[in-house]
Amino acid sequence: MGQAAHDDVSPPSRRAAGWSAAEAAALGADLVQHILLVTDGTVTNVLEAYAGERINVIKLRQTTEPAGLSVTDLEVQESDEVMHREVLLTGRDSGRTFVYALSQIVPDRLDPEMRRGLLESLKPIGRLFEENRVETFREILAAGREPAGARSVHFGIERAAPLISRTYRIIARGRPIMLITEKFPADAFGA
Repeated sequence: MGQAAHDDVSPPSRRAAGWSAAEAAALGADLVQHILLVTDGTVTNVLEAYAGERINVIKLRQTTEPAGLSVTDLEVQESDEVMHREVLLTGRDSGRTFVYALSQIVPDRLDPEMRRGLLESLKPIGRLFEENRVETFREILAAGREPAGARSVHFGIERAAPLISRTYRIIARGRPIMLITEKFPADAFGA
């Protein structure tokens, strides 16, 4: 996949007042979506509680390259290495895709065990943080709606069907280490 995937996690515009639960409620049609949009914890745990099954990761793409100009929210230099990771979070038993996630990660700011886990395992990022006992803070930067487009194939929906997304960064030891955008169908969790 080309540069377009990287553009999906470009720095979102910030609101002076910050993020609010009311803004999330305007995008999410049901309780689970609202929780996914505002949680500052691991999405994996929320999905497992909802689905009643373990969540697996399917890696679609993972590359490392110089940061360039597109990741100012990570506070990196243009020449700093940034890992681009594109994954699906799916149900282990059902095979259902719940979330499409794009991450930009500064590997040099991670402990060796965490880096190895990202490179070698198929574990969700939240689970790797838990296993490695990494203390983090999640800062939600933006949320929105968009047509599914090419990502529709991952969810088995029409290209014009709406996706809800959120972008947040993860901070550890006072420095941003990841910028993540998560997307899911607008009707994914309805009753």
